[in-house]
Amino acid sequence: MLYSQIAAALDEISLAERSRKAELAASLLADPDSRSICITVRLLLGVLWPPWESREMGIGPEALLKALDGVSKENISTLREGLGESGKICEAALQSKNQHPLAEEPLQAASVYGRLEKISRMSGPESEQRKDAILRGLFLEATPQEGKYIARTALGNMLAGIGPKTMIQALGIALHLDPQDLQKAYNLMPEMGLVAEAAVQGTLEGLRIKPGRPIRPMIVCPGKAMIPGTFLPKYAGLRVQLHMSGGEVSVFTSRLKNLTAYLNGLCQGLDVGKDDWIVDADLIGFLDGRVCDQAEMVRYINRRRLSRRSRVSPALLAYDLIYFNGMDLTDLAYRERHKKLLDILGEPRDLPFRGISAAEERRLESDDKIQNYLNCVMKSGGRGLVSRDPDAPYRPGGCSERDFLLMDEATISAVVVRAEYGRGSKGQRLTRFQVALKGNDELVAVGWASGGLKPRDASALDEHLRGLALEEDEGGINVRPEVILSMKISGAARFVREGLRILQPKIVDMRFDGSPEEADGLERLDSMVDNIRKRMV
Repeated sequence: MLYSQIAAALDEISLAERSRKAELAASLLADPDSRSICITVRLLLGVLWPPWESREMGIGPEALLKALDGVSKENISTLREGLGESGKICEAALQSKNQHPLAEEPLQAASVYGRLEKISRMSGPESEQRKDAILRGLFLEATPQEGKYIARTALGNMLAGIGPKTMIQALGIALHLDPQDLQKAYNLMPEMGLVAEAAVQGTLEGLRIKPGRPIRPMIVCPGKAMIPGTFLPKYAGLRVQLHMSGGEVSVFTSRLKNLTAYLNGLCQGLDVGKDDWIVDADLIGFLDGRVCDQAEMVRYINRRRLSRRSRVSPALLAYDLIYFNGMDLTDLAYRERHKKLLDILGEPRDLPFRGISAAEERRLESDDKIQNYLNCVMKSGGRGLVSRDPDAPYRPGGCSERDFLLMDEATISAVVVRAEYGRGSKGQRLTRFQVALKGNDELVAVGWASGGLKPRDASALDEHLRGLALEEDEGGINVRPEVILSMKISGAARFVREGLRILQPKIVDMRFDGSPEEADGLERLDSMVDNIRKRMV
């Protein structure tokens, strides 16, 4: 397939109404072989390898525009001031090149994919120069439209409004498959290129949970407790999956990133044993006998990159057992999974502890007892309680319909999509954060948040968001949607032009390992519009 076909399709998809996006994507996916459909799907989504593989593109806007400057006759700085977004800059710059490729052959999709993937595998002292050479070669051969999407793919920001949900619909149309079967496969093997490949090969039904490869975790949303019910404390940790297989330990984040290399001390101290199992857990930390906040845990994870020592003692708090010795346990009732978890780990241990422990579980029978336990957990550094239905299954990749996170009813979780500088020089901190909620495969901005952070947390958030920058302008940066803010709000309002907006947000918690799937949906905010009446300003 020519890459021009993919670039043209992405242009059309980006402008199309949501109801047509899947159909347009499906037109590129009909009757392919398994290898080509994997490449096509990955290029459409802008995600070129499984998220659990430990590699990154390692290209920022500055490096990309530097490579472009070596190919184009245009003034890249002037284009940047006028256009802002790297894809548009690239499209405009490639209208006028200062040289031409030796062979005037159209770019093949497989060639673009292969060269960008090669960049992700480069490391070492001369890797920047080699990456620059590959980018220049791609831009030299690309048309303006192709260059726009090569740039966006390199930065991981396609701006086409197509994600896994839309891709599942597209594959269903193109391959005449039930989208529910594709969704189930994606939840167990969360990389759409591999799912598409399996679909063409007819092996979807054979996909199983596999130790060493993370599944999409079940999402527990805010809600009301079942009384009487089972309750577990929730702390400000990083949600992870712990995989034990063949004597090896692997730890993956909720975004399916491999953290194992950053947790050598913790992993080596675990009693691996001979069994294979997968646990849904939180990576928490203890410092001077107290539970760390998430900013401290993120600093602990980044300590190697930042050449910092840490006094944090990491530990794993296990909430659920989802696989054991070849058996997928997700369809079992929670009480059965929990019993097996205790068989493996033993009874819950008091905080602080070393290694891994099952989370404490309490059976509570009244609102007063639940509130008292919630208050106790919050005083000890917790975020809330998890209410578990003893009969509920584990739903990989889905929102549990019977398990809930107990927090303030006026608390909402949103993902940061942009951060802006405070008043004064550009070197100041990022202090104002645009947040968004889920709307199918799109993120919908619902307002700005700024207050509520302690100075230490504000500094950590500033530092982390700078590392997620996609585009920068005089006012701030657009960022990859990986930071979740929990905010207390006075309510919500619907405006004619702006749509739904949060009212008087105050940040009460932040999670650096989040994903758009973990943000609340627009429907949650919509339900608040009439609940609390406020003067709209």
